[in-house]
Amino acid sequence: MEQMERTTLTTPDLFDPQLDELICQVGQKLTFPPKHIFSMPGEEIGGIYYIKAGRTKHYMDNAEGGIKILYTLTPGWFFGELTCFIHSQTSLYSQTETHTVLYKVDEGEVNRLMDESRLFRDAMIRCYSHKMLILRYEVANLTFNSCKSRLKRLFCSTVDTKNVTDPGWYNLKIHYTHGELGEIVGGARVTISRQLTELCNEGFLRIINRRAQVNAEEYRRYTSRRGKGGME
Repeated sequence: MEQMERTTLTTPDLFDPQLDELICQVGQKLTFPPKHIFSMPGEEIGGIYYIKAGRTKHYMDNAEGGIKILYTLTPGWFFGELTCFIHSQTSLYSQTETHTVLYKVDEGEVNRLMDESRLFRDAMIRCYSHKMLILRYEVANLTFNSCKSRLKRLFCSTVDTKNVTDPGWYNLKIHYTHGELGEIVGGARVTISRQLTELCNEGFLRIINRRAQVNAEEYRRYTSRRGKGGME
């Protein structure tokens, strides 16, 4: 299920107490409320950010107002590495999803730590490598899977298998709006609405009190097929 979990574009927990202590000593603390855009395309960050607490999402948009999330980051993660190392402007929007505490480490300090701290250097490489795997997976997902299949993978990656409701439906750990589903799987809102209706008609999904539930048997059938290398 490791690949399926990346369908949510949410990164795994990389929090390291030793690294956290180091960053808090050299960085500038920044605190933001939920839904706050703290970095926009065209800006020069002048360093990197470290997530101390909270959750951030990073996305692109186009002239028609479409949005595509690249990834969602959690405590222990860095971002801004690319713009820092090649001295470029960011091309992403960065926004908090919850109350978030960041530490900003300026470029000079980043360069010093890359030379002097193996702990910091390894953490930077690990973060960047994880992001590359997420983006590689997402390219394959968008290229080879239909919008409906991408929705199925997303829902199956977020089901709460310990919470089965009668007569055999899984709740989701995360509630998504139609807009958020479109941002994650790469589909227009009208397309998402149509595909959700089809999934409901097929018995894969149902909506109760505006919240989606996945049929337990359909979940087992789908994940079993994915485990054997199947693809829709």
